[in-house]
Amino acid sequence: MRSIFGITYGPAKVGKTLAMCRAFPDGFFISPTGGLTTAAWLGWEVKTTPPKFELTIDNIKEIILKAGKKYPAIIVDDFSLIVDAEVSRLKKLYASNPNKYAAWDRLNEMVYELRDVAREAPCHVFFTMHEASPREVRKGTNVRYIKGCPLIPGWQLPEKLPAMADFVARVVHDDEAIGWPNVYQTGPDAEYVTGDRLSITPPRFPLNLRELLLAAGYPLPRPAQLAWMEDVVEKTACALLPVVRAEGDVKPVLMAVVKKLQGKQDPKHIRWAMADAMDRAALRLKQDDLLTDFVAVMSGELEL
Repeated sequence: MRSIFGITYGPAKVGKTLAMCRAFPDGFFISPTGGLTTAAWLGWEVKTTPPKFELTIDNIKEIILKAGKKYPAIIVDDFSLIVDAEVSRLKKLYASNPNKYAAWDRLNEMVYELRDVAREAPCHVFFTMHEASPREVRKGTNVRYIKGCPLIPGWQLPEKLPAMADFVARVVHDDEAIGWPNVYQTGPDAEYVTGDRLSITPPRFPLNLRELLLAAGYPLPRPAQLAWMEDVVEKTACALLPVVRAEGDVKPVLMAVVKKLQGKQDPKHIRWAMADAMDRAALRLKQDDLLTDFVAVMSGELEL
């Protein structure tokens, strides 16, 4: 199975970075200093760029080229902020250029070059980004309507960058979600860009990219220190599935497992395993109901 180039985006503080740490605890994270503090929730330290590392697009490209064979995934965290800094640098570099769009032209070229490297990498490459609301963009007398999308400046990139990825998942709030109320959305949206060329995702699914990729057949072994989790997650998810299907109380199932593990494993790692088990059960429920949900959507009984 070929590696994936994907983008996840949404408002600030909705769990985009934490979701990537859960998915790829042994991945390499390209992130601004302090950008990975949410990983503390997991009790796990991910590998990342050193403090004060210059996060230019060219440097990111070089990291992907060099580290792509060493890691199962490379995550470019908060690419929106990285591009903002790149724009400032390019504007200064091309300040004396008579072509007033020189900086923007170069930015487009750099992002396209990065896209090519990401798509050809031997590992998965994911960008996390902030969210831009739907809007009209004016250039002279031309007016273009742009759907809500990953936040990136420019006239072309807001539309072209999402089109370059294998899938684009927006983080949205869902009161009906099982477990954590923020979920990924790749299903159609009239106002926001979403999509999945690989056809591996439900329209909405738990904020757990690892469980999604496992369900789609991608091998994602856990680091050796966390290998014990897999058996626990699978057994717990199997016990949870009939309970969540019946909309029952999951607490007794989870507490029974917690009591067996307390004192044997790091409490944060136990919490992590329980969260993965909940997400695996929720995702399997969606897969089991795939055809009935499709019929309900097509008949207008169910909204995405």
